[in-house]
Amino acid sequence: MLTAPERLRRRAAQPRLVTLARALSRLKSTVTVMNTGAHPDDEHNEMLATMRHEMGMRIVVACSTRGEGGQNTLGPERGGALGVLRSREMEEAARALDADVAWLGHGPDDPVHDFGFSKSGPDTLSRWGEDRTIDRLVRAYRQFRPDIVIPTFLDVPGQHGHHRAMTEAAERALALAADPAYETDGLAPWTVTKFCLPAWSGGGDTYDDEVPPPPANITVRATGIDFATGMPFWQLGEVSRTFHASQNMGHWRHPGETQWQLHRVGANAQSELLDDLAKSLADLGPSPYLAAADAALAQAVAAFPNSAAILPALSIARRAIRGAQQDIAPEHAHRLSRKLQELDTATAIAAGIEIYASVSSASVAPGETVDLILRG
Repeated sequence: MLTAPERLRRRAAQPRLVTLARALSRLKSTVTVMNTGAHPDDEHNEMLATMRHEMGMRIVVACSTRGEGGQNTLGPERGGALGVLRSREMEEAARALDADVAWLGHGPDDPVHDFGFSKSGPDTLSRWGEDRTIDRLVRAYRQFRPDIVIPTFLDVPGQHGHHRAMTEAAERALALAADPAYETDGLAPWTVTKFCLPAWSGGGDTYDDEVPPPPANITVRATGIDFATGMPFWQLGEVSRTFHASQNMGHWRHPGETQWQLHRVGANAQSELLDDLAKSLADLGPSPYLAAADAALAQAVAAFPNSAAILPALSIARRAIRGAQQDIAPEHAHRLSRKLQELDTATAIAAGIEIYASVSSASVAPGETVDLILRG
């Protein structure tokens, strides 16, 4: 539970106009990207900040462990206590990115945990449980339905064994996620369109890949600055990294990165990241409702920060999406449902609706009850 000073600081750090700009930017894209890694702080924040805040994509960070075996520059916490600390750091880093987190591991008592530095991917998978690890990734793919999956590291000699294991599992889970015969308790099959490896090597000054990276055939570029804050996208990424404080993350770079090269597995020719993907509502099918919704959403984004103009456009978009739900292809139905949720969020912010929740006591013993207090 946040203290009163923490609550006040968090509210002050979220100006309404910036929050509204963030909510509107989510309406620009129907694409979901999942970045997979083994530890909290493995995510490539600068690239993800560009994808989220410039391109409007939904970002999911899939993390296999809670970082229980890592270092701690803040204090004496080790093992499970460090895992709790680093889990919270990951969640706050994701909040700064406006990203979701898919946890695969559940702490030091779970087989999928951080047992310290390793050079062997096969050894890591044998400790975690090969089938278990892949199954949890299959479930993450089917739950979050990413169009693009990007591991942070390569599965090559010289790389951390946990990273190697996660990258191997991420690739092997692709076919199972798409296979209707593979059962995951009612989660529908999902086909990831693009699996992209980093076309760079190493882990900073910590360790070095012993073979060259694959050739780049996709380049992700940051082409401007974030209009809501005036910050370049690399800075937004580094703001996210500052929340990994136990790992001493977050740096002011001169200059920051503005492009990232990827290797799409199975492709040789140069292409753009969003080629072959449904990038907007109008790309999902021939329904005139979809084109009308896209036009209304573009009008709402262009009207920022004028809430009086934003709200009618969002209302038109909502009615159009409702109409499109009647005949949308089943594989795209989740995109419309998510867009309606994003519309509701943007509408509430534009209308100035704020709801605060708190509990009546900061500490609760087993068997006790507390009151949930809601204020608008």
